[in-house]
Amino acid sequence: MHKPLRAGFLAAGLLAATPAQAQPDPNTDFAAYRALFSVAALGEARGPSTVIGFTLHYRGAMTNAGFVVAGNGRSISWRFTGGEDGPVAVRNRLQATCESTEANTAPDPATCRVVAFDGNVMSLALPAFRPVEAQVGPFRAAPLMFRHGPRAAEGVVVWSHGFGGASVDHRRRAVPGLLAMLNDAGFDILRFDRDPAEDHLAAALTTLSRALPLLRQAGYRRIVLAGQSRGAWQSVLAAAERPELVHAVLALAPAAHGEVRQPNNHGAAIEDFRRLLAGLPATGPRLGVAVFDRDPFDPDPAARAALVAEAAASRRAPTLALHPEPPLEGHGAGNDWRFTRGHAPCLLTLVTAPEAGVARGLRRAPCGGG
Repeated sequence: MHKPLRAGFLAAGLLAATPAQAQPDPNTDFAAYRALFSVAALGEARGPSTVIGFTLHYRGAMTNAGFVVAGNGRSISWRFTGGEDGPVAVRNRLQATCESTEANTAPDPATCRVVAFDGNVMSLALPAFRPVEAQVGPFRAAPLMFRHGPRAAEGVVVWSHGFGGASVDHRRRAVPGLLAMLNDAGFDILRFDRDPAEDHLAAALTTLSRALPLLRQAGYRRIVLAGQSRGAWQSVLAAAERPELVHAVLALAPAAHGEVRQPNNHGAAIEDFRRLLAGLPATGPRLGVAVFDRDPFDPDPAARAALVAEAAASRRAPTLALHPEPPLEGHGAGNDWRFTRGHAPCLLTLVTAPEAGVARGLRRAPCGGG
């Protein structure tokens, strides 16, 4: 029978391995940072989902975050959580993964191992990464992402989360693995977090648009707006308002009309999306949109993908629609490790590559490296 998660979880400061002296600081040395959040920390748990989960997705978590792997060598599962109320809450949330894995692997004893708590990686004798606390206007740093700094960075990505109503707070949720790829490519990652009680589209859009010049004043050369659901929709709107400031927009499952099954103004959703795209100048910014089948907030993903492909034919700026095939489906599919592995590389290329090297139009198959 597995043992409960380490008692050290109760004291986060005790979780880090004792570092050797004079090792590079992962907060200032990018190579040291990547060595910390690397496959080496996983031991034998090196399946593709586990590797992508730890090396990319976990880095998008808010603080009070933990990552565990569980299994007996024959069947490995993993899970991370973030934005919890403290180490005890992290332990309790992750303990269920250990218990579930034990039940599924009986009669062989299952093991459960804490890989990381925040920037402390247990199995590596390396200095811990200290969560970043930088802020520019209303945008705060994703705490477990490396901060290159405005002058050294290739640019900055501003992530806008979705809206689930006044009672659903997205400010503790992780950003998708795609953003860790952009972080590795030299971009700083900032979050545009909003209090759900006052997160109205018009107010959020005004705040976002008015704050964009602050990023340029801070020294960032390129600004990328990215978001999911309502956050994706408002990112496109903000780019249309300030196209001279925005290099690219990445919109995952854009939505602004509520659930399909609810009686609302969904009849206008497709036409509103058409106008959303039409608001972007043909010369820029670059645009990547990902839509997914069985999305309860999208009345017709295929129609939306077709509209993006239609825009790609007339826009000079690179424009790409991703409409992955199953099993990638649902409103949150952009957070799926399979999306990160198979389709996020196209969005990375959209942001970073010369215009001639960027795929355009509609793509359903995995992107690989291009």
